[in-house]
Amino acid sequence: MKISSFGEVLWDDFPEGKVLGGAPLNVLVRLSALGADCAIVSRRGDDADGEELLRRIAAKNVATHLIQTDPEHATGLVKVSINHDGSGSYDIVYPCAWDKIAVPAEALAYVADSDALVFGSLSSRDDTARAALDTLLDAARFKVFDVNLRKPHYRPERVCELMRRSDLVKLNDDELYELAAELGSPYHGLEQNLLYLAQAVGAPHICVTLGAHGAIYYCNGQTHAHHGYRVQVADTVGAGDNFLAGFVYKLLQGASPADTLACACAWGALAASHHGATPELSLADVEELMHPSGAQQAV
Repeated sequence: MKISSFGEVLWDDFPEGKVLGGAPLNVLVRLSALGADCAIVSRRGDDADGEELLRRIAAKNVATHLIQTDPEHATGLVKVSINHDGSGSYDIVYPCAWDKIAVPAEALAYVADSDALVFGSLSSRDDTARAALDTLLDAARFKVFDVNLRKPHYRPERVCELMRRSDLVKLNDDELYELAAELGSPYHGLEQNLLYLAQAVGAPHICVTLGAHGAIYYCNGQTHAHHGYRVQVADTVGAGDNFLAGFVYKLLQGASPADTLACACAWGALAASHHGATPELSLADVEELMHPSGAQQAV
């Protein structure tokens, strides 16, 4: 399995210190741990943060040869605060190096040869990176759009355009309601809006995450639901990225919709039960959450 991603590589600046971050990178870190060949097309500053970022990414077994160096803009930084319920608030510095990603021939060739390209809405906030993404989308075989809206860094019309160009769209329930309304939905129900969005954008796969309550998945004209796994939440930073990695991993393996959704929900829940976006987790951990050892059915 060969996966590429496009977009932000950065430092999440928590009160207790900086942590490697960026949704397109987080997805690849998990997929790499699952055995995929992964590389990210991005850009870092010509600074100490950029050098350390490269070292940390390489240590996660994600290829760094497609990360460019920007002589003028600093390495990306996000100031993160954790709320009382474990959710995160984000102040995303603009502009920074990853806003200026270009598309060298090597990057274009890698993406064209990948089984999937993962990207998000943040990478369209600047004209330069937006143009680069459009070029790569034309070359990609299977386009995975992690919507991941962060105000004020998106335009709804651009997000809707990207959904129309994607094979798999992943978004949360709040994003679903916002974007369905943008497209003219008259509905109030979640599943009604999911079906409306699917018809409006034409994406063959749409997955809506529901936090602790699991997710709902649309494909081939049908919807599938999983109601999630109960865990003690440490923080939710990166939970959606781990969910998406698990989803892509199973989907590209040809798993059934039910198995794909169950596995993705397990990865998301496990990530939320640990601190940080990419905690050390294994397939055995996922299996234990899904099917606890020693569990007995009630008589």
